[in-house]
Amino acid sequence: MKAFDIGLSALKAQQQTLSVLGNNLANAATPGYHRQRVELANRAPLKNDNFHVGTGVDVIRISRLRDSAVETALLRNSSETATSQQTLEIAKRIEALMTPGDATVHASLSNFFNRLEKMSNSPQDLTVRQEFLASASELMDSFNTLQQQMTSLKRDVRLAVEDGVKQVNQLNTDIAGLNSQIFQARSNGSEPNDLLDRRDQLLTNLTEWIDADSETLTNGREQVLVAGGAVVVGSQSVAFRSRDYSNGTTGISVNELPNAINLNSGRLQALTTALNETLPAFSDRLRDLSREIVRNIDQQHAQGISDQGPFSVLLGARGLKDTSVALNYAGADFPISSGDLYITVTEDATGIRRTEKVSINTTTESLTDVAAKLSSISGVVASVDPVRKTMMISAGGPYSIDFAGRPDNVPVLTSMTGTARPTFSGIYTGATNNQWNVTFSGAGTVGVTAGLKATIKDSAGQVIAVKDIGAGYVAGTDFQVADGVSMQIAAGTVLAPDTVSLSVVNNPDETGILSALGINSLFEGSEPAMFRVRSELRQNPGRLSTSVTGLPGEAVNAAALANIRDLRMASLSNRTFVEDLADLTAESGLLVQAADSQSTQLQAFQARLNADRDALSGVDINQEMLEMMQTQRAYQAAAKYLSTADQMLDDLFQLAR
Repeated sequence: MKAFDIGLSALKAQQQTLSVLGNNLANAATPGYHRQRVELANRAPLKNDNFHVGTGVDVIRISRLRDSAVETALLRNSSETATSQQTLEIAKRIEALMTPGDATVHASLSNFFNRLEKMSNSPQDLTVRQEFLASASELMDSFNTLQQQMTSLKRDVRLAVEDGVKQVNQLNTDIAGLNSQIFQARSNGSEPNDLLDRRDQLLTNLTEWIDADSETLTNGREQVLVAGGAVVVGSQSVAFRSRDYSNGTTGISVNELPNAINLNSGRLQALTTALNETLPAFSDRLRDLSREIVRNIDQQHAQGISDQGPFSVLLGARGLKDTSVALNYAGADFPISSGDLYITVTEDATGIRRTEKVSINTTTESLTDVAAKLSSISGVVASVDPVRKTMMISAGGPYSIDFAGRPDNVPVLTSMTGTARPTFSGIYTGATNNQWNVTFSGAGTVGVTAGLKATIKDSAGQVIAVKDIGAGYVAGTDFQVADGVSMQIAAGTVLAPDTVSLSVVNNPDETGILSALGINSLFEGSEPAMFRVRSELRQNPGRLSTSVTGLPGEAVNAAALANIRDLRMASLSNRTFVEDLADLTAESGLLVQAADSQSTQLQAFQARLNADRDALSGVDINQEMLEMMQTQRAYQAAAKYLSTADQMLDDLFQLAR
């Protein structure tokens, strides 16, 4: 009675089909679920009276509808989308820190130079000076606050890395457990579709943190390839950990292995990139900008004089790491280069000043050597503090010192054999440091001898000026030579061999040693967290070096400080301070724009991939209901068939009786 076997096989097949359809409907909204389908095949027929007659139907498998190519593309897209979204989140936080506005570093920088310009116009107004010093403190506080916010952001990202590693390890543990169950199910001869769906959903969650893919081995085992295959997760999980390396970077390693693995995508890749590249780049740019502002302001401030005139003592506010080795290796806070340093020594009683040149070779000379050179100048005593490793420069005896580089008012006259005495005045405005030499056309009496001329040449022998000092010239009268320097010659005689030399100085410190040592600086400290206005100036604004002569109302150095706003710095890629800050702000905006654009594109591509996936793997309730009705009809027909077969058998038994 094969009829009963045929009917029972039909009932069993339709029951199985109905169960699968019900499972599809139950999981219609389950993330990662793949629609399943019952695959039927007719049983092998039996020969009956020379005819092959079918014996029913069997369920040969329950297949999971899945397109491997689409699923692989979705995993990659999920990982890349997570990368861009994490990058976007960090970029937005950086942009928020860099956005201009009130109480930001942008406003503080602008206010600093505005107050500096106001002080150059009203140098003797104590209130204006105090306002400037307040703006200087505010600027340093702004940079300090911004750096602290960057540090806080780094700390948050670092915590996110730790949290991400924990989640990755938990996902790996869960995946390894499911891989083991999948293999056991396959060993029993069935395909564990629901287990595979759960594992694939965990794999999708894993790719949000780190790039991963799966593969099925020929023996039926499943394994997950993480970080481009660098790590394999099978039935045993692996432990990831974050590591901080000696070069200052953070990486992700596996188990106890010391080397970091290469991350291709995922949130961990975005987070470690932010820690190792993006955030340090912004922090370094801000640090470099603040240090350049301090270095340039301090360098210019050191080349000025306060209202109280030249100094008796100049104490360095910054030290070196080693005062006995060559300056290139001494660990200065700011760079020091080889060149000339000009120090002006003024005799207090007479007001006669002379500017002396000290040549510094940073490859061979130490700070101790420089102090010895300065001390060899009459009226100068320089010493190095062995504890603080700073330098103090003092005026010895009845002298005072400065680094304003003013022309000698009474030059050295050892080459003058005549009785006339030239003197100089003014503020040199030339572009470069130079040596001027004054010679005379012949012997004669100043203001008397017809045709008597004084010729002024630079160190290259180029004629700067020729002045008739003979008949018609009033002895002792000033006349303009060039570049803001005037000369006068007192009554007396000159001879043809007479020569007068004069150093004209535009940059009294070619080396940068004044700012590196904090000599007469505006600020103290070497890093944004330590920068502050020098305490002596906060207590006594009158000590601000606004002048180069010390005369009341003269504010040449204050104007030079204000002009730094417009200087283009080679160290800042030929940008001004304001431009560099604006460029850094724009860069933060571009970072957001790029990450947002990439995220939008990836999300659009993800939507298309999801549509392709859902077309095959998604559950369409209407379609499932239609198939359920067809299954119901088939089940009813099989039941009717069995009922009919049973009735026929009863009829046969009745006839037999």
